[in-house]
Amino acid sequence: MSHMDFSSWSREQEATFVVYEQRNAESQSKAWIAGIAAAAVLFVAMLGIYLGVAPDDKDLSKGMNMSNLTKKGDKAPAPDKK
Repeated sequence: MSHMDFSSWSREQEATFVVYEQRNAESQSKAWIAGIAAAAVLFVAMLGIYLGVAPDDKDLSKGMNMSNLTKKGDKAPAPDKK
């Protein structure tokens, strides 16, 4: 990328900003590398947790009594179909 002729200023004035443009490009590439590395580390950690930790095998419905959950005396008669 050319860092010259990016404004309507003279070449001497533009040349003073070339250092900042180069630093910006370097910082941006380092930020991308750091972000991709952090994402890769996080992905490996999540994959390790997902594959390494067994889920609980609790049967939550084992002690559930369904007769307690239904109302026995409130059944309305079904309408007659003709």
